[in-house]
Amino acid sequence: MNKKISFIESDTELIKDIQEYQEKHGLPYFVSAVRQLCKVALQTEKIAH
Repeated sequence: MNKKISFIESDTELIKDIQEYQEKHGLPYFVSAVRQLCKVALQTEKIAH
């Protein structure tokens, strides 16, 4: 399954936050940070409900 996303100009702060997360966790790629953050968010949502 191939999915693509694009960020828009108003996502500048979000991109910066993801890059900081990437660096803090030693992740080699931006997309690795996005994947990890999505997994954590989905697990948190599952626990909350």
